[in-house]
Amino acid sequence: MAVSQATTGAPQYEVESVLSACHTYRETLTIRRIAAQPWLTELVITTQLSTARHPQEKRVKARCCVERAQLLSLASALQQFLEATASPGETARH
Repeated sequence: MAVSQATTGAPQYEVESVLSACHTYRETLTIRRIAAQPWLTELVITTQLSTARHPQEKRVKARCCVERAQLLSLASALQQFLEATASPGETARH
């Protein structure tokens, strides 16, 4: 997971996490605040194919904007899923 913070203009905060990766394919989730709509958070899933004509090009697979309450609900749902599907003896990572 990578975190970046821009210092120009309004505070911009962005988190990026790799969802899946192999030697030719990479899928990434980016979470960022929207400067023009500070009550919304943008979630973007991008893909990158290293064997493509332009291997550095990232293509948007999905994009949505959510309010903070829904983002918290998503975090809770993910935690609930991870706890319910954990293998015996596996500890949850935070």
